Amino acid sequence: MSWMAWTLPTASVIVLIIAAIAVLTVMDVRRPPVTRKGFLPIPTDRGDRFYIAMLGLLAINLTWWGLSDASALIGLGISLLWWGVTMRWG
Repeated sequence: MSWMAWTLPTASVIVLIIAAIAVLTVMDVRRPPVTRKGFLPIPTDRGDRFYIAMLGLLAINLTWWGLSDASALIGLGISLLWWGVTMRWG
């Protein structure tokens, strides 16, 4: 896998995503997801909201990095806020 630049941040993100999917799998086995309608325009369950939140997190971070010279931690904070709101009320 010499084509991939495996840095610590890259490996950390991959490991965190795999861990999150594993946690969602265990949660789905223990307590099946319930579809509900939140502020998103479609009925979603836990896995749908996770996927939508991750896409939003990615878009917010890339937009922040591309358009702002401020700290990347601010963009990360906004992204995590979006993720939390989407998972809770989405």
